[in-house]
Amino acid sequence: MKNINRKKLRTTLIAFLVLSPALLIAIIFVYYPSLSVLQLSFFDWDMISPDKTPVGLANYASIFAPGSEFWNSLLRTLEYGLIYIPLSLISGLMLAKLLTGVKRFEGFFQSIYFIPSVTSISVIAIIWSYIYNPQIGPLQHLLTQLGIPAEMIPNWLSDPRFALSSLAVTSAWQSLGLVTLLFVAGLNNIPQSIYDAADVDGTSGWIKFWKITLPLLSPTTYFVFFMLIIDSFRVFGIVSIMTRGRPVGSTNVLLYYVYQNAFQYFDAGIASAASMVIFLFIMVFMIFQQKLGEKSVFYQ
Repeated sequence: MKNINRKKLRTTLIAFLVLSPALLIAIIFVYYPSLSVLQLSFFDWDMISPDKTPVGLANYASIFAPGSEFWNSLLRTLEYGLIYIPLSLISGLMLAKLLTGVKRFEGFFQSIYFIPSVTSISVIAIIWSYIYNPQIGPLQHLLTQLGIPAEMIPNWLSDPRFALSSLAVTSAWQSLGLVTLLFVAGLNNIPQSIYDAADVDGTSGWIKFWKITLPLLSPTTYFVFFMLIIDSFRVFGIVSIMTRGRPVGSTNVLLYYVYQNAFQYFDAGIASAASMVIFLFIMVFMIFQQKLGEKSVFYQ
């Protein structure tokens, strides 16, 4: 018994030693900053003066006040998600179905489509800013060649009606590789014998897609869907580079609202309070994800 206990203790100590570097990094760069943000949310601080003024829940009351810009930013984030999530899901699934039908060079094509997912957001923002350019952009040229008058083509990033959707399309393009790769893995995990049995029964391709592919793909779809929801709340880079919240606040999403309060208005308290609220939103989605997954996902 003593030898068994010593062996367990030694195994536990080795595990702690192996995990300690990662744990130390997490404490320094994740947990400690998060606790500092939580603490700052109860203070008024301009990020310059050495003194912080305790204000209790005043920062939270300010961001939740009727007419607060926080509500507008939340609305913009939800609108962005309503475009970005379905577009990413549908395009990723369609591309994955096409790739699984490719018998040669499948790995090559998957690598090609995955490149945007590992490309710097700065590079992507610059490329798509050029694509959307109303004077020299290829999108403008293409639409003109299709016979659409130039005066009818909107200025994609300067028109409040199209700026947010243009950013959502850019983000969907960036995430296409990762979403496609996940769907390809999910499709390859479906046993071919099920499709063979359906073929024997004379089942059409559309029925097979709805009755076999989608149900058996539900774990992957479920995971990708909630991953995209979290991405919607984390969007910042393309907004900061391509529009900076303009025009007239139509692309001022939640994280850009936090950035503005922290580094433009120098109100660390409001920025910290908003950050904690965003964290709670994501936490609620994660809990909802777990509960929904237990009931709705079909596992083989």
